[in-house]
Formats: sequence, C-alpha cells, structure tokens
Amino acid sequence: MPAVAQPQTFTGRLSDSTCGASHQPKASAATQTDRQCLLACIRALAKYVLVDQNGNVIPIANQDAMGLPLYAGRPVKLTGERKGDAIVVTKVEAIPAHLHIGHVMTNWRDTPGGRGFLPVAIDEARVAALHAGLAAKAASLDDIKLHAGHVLHALDPTIERNGPGAGYGVRKAVAGALQHLDFAAKAEGATAGITTNAEPASASLSNVRQWVDEAILVAQRIRGSNDAGQAAGLAADLAAVTRRISDEGLQHAQTAMNLMLKAEGLVGAPR
Repeated sequence: MPAVAQPQTFTGRLSDSTCGASHQPKASAATQTDRQCLLACIRALAKYVLVDQNGNVIPIANQDAMGLPLYAGRPVKLTGERKGDAIVVTKVEAIPAHLHIGHVMTNWRDTPGGRGFLPVAIDEARVAALHAGLAAKAASLDDIKLHAGHVLHALDPTIERNGPGAGYGVRKAVAGALQHLDFAAKAEGATAGITTNAEPASASLSNVRQWVDEAILVAQRIRGSNDAGQAAGLAADLAAVTRRISDEGLQHAQTAMNLMLKAEGLVGAPR
C-alpha cells in the first residue's frame, strides 16, 4: 500500500499572479489598497498565488479553495500539498497572530454578540461610568446605592448579578483582551507592527485592570455605607475612576489596537 502523503503547511501573503510580490505600482496608481488591487486583478483573470517570507511567488493549483477570497491580501497559513511548482490547498486560515488580534478586536465565542474583548469592555465601561455619574448626582442614600450596584454589575457581574450592563463585565473583558494580546505578540507571524503596538495597548489595559479593582472597592464601600454624606463623597470618587477607565485606559488601548490593525492591513478586512 502506498504511503499517504502528510499535509504540509505554507505561510506567506495571498497575492495574485499579475502583481506577484508587490501591489504598489498598480495600487498606488489607482489609489487602491493591496486587497482591492488583488481582487481587481482576480476579476481580470489573474490567479491567486502565495508570496512566502522570501518573496517567492508560489502558484495555487486549486483556485476554488474555500477561503481564498476572504483572506485575499492578508498573511495566511495554507494547509495542503506541494505538487510540482504549485500548492494544492485543503485549508486556508489566518496566521495565529492575526487570529488573536481578531479575538481582541472583532470576535470571541462567549462575549455578548460574539464580539471582540475590547469593544465589549468599552461598552460595559460606558455603562459603569454612566451610573457612577448618576450616583454622584443622586440626592438620597438609596439612589446612590442603587447606581453603585449598577456600576458593580457593569464591572463584574459575578459580584452583582442584576443591572443594566450586558452581563459580561469590564473585568472579564479586559482579562481576555490582555491574554490574547499577549498571545498575538508571541505567536507565529507576529510582526513589528504587532509587537510595537501591543506594548502601549497592554500597558493601558493593565491600568484599566487596576482601576476596575479600585472602582469595585469604592462601589462596595458605598453599598455598605449608612451615611449619605460619606456615600456621596465615595460616589464622586467612583465617578472619577470610572471616567479614567473609559476615557483614558480603554480609549488609549483602542487607539493602539487600531494602529496595529492598520499596520497589518486588517482595517475593514472581513473576518
């Protein structure tokens, strides 16, 4: 019985047979992105190719392989077999570094709406900041405590189950973003564009994690207070720290991640 060939993996960037290793001349002339140029060339009957790390252009034998249009112009990992000078593709997927960037920014399996960790953290933090502000403006102790509970729910629903947040919490979302950002920076295919922007994003998220812990302690002190004056002072502190979470930490992290997406050619790319 003949031996069964083991699948091989190939990494590089998907391009087309017209432009090969560089879309710059055509893309610049037409003010297109590399992806737009590639798809235009495919419509003009060019063929998908893989450009490896050394700039070698490798033909792809089966042009109907699922995933080629989705990942056009992006770094990929192809699974298949080399036959002659071409690759017969059985699977097309994003490189590991880009998968983890996607988990931070666009998709994860257990988040509300299956979105990325960072957008979920930003939305939950807005809820926390809103209700911290309402607590700071409230006239009665009961109302201050009510809104402090809503802040707790948005920050960590394992502490307060009921509230106006999405039920995921800033604390959990930030932990996921930090973990997958670290995975991206250390994964196969991580470029300077990833590692350079991961550093400030990670620093900002680490600050957020610390501020979330501070906000939770303040909100819990409010809930345990029997003095309206004391609770009002704590509510002002809570409003200040939740604003820092939203306006400083998470916004700075989002700016760094958007720079990373741009550096990797992932802005507007389908996932």
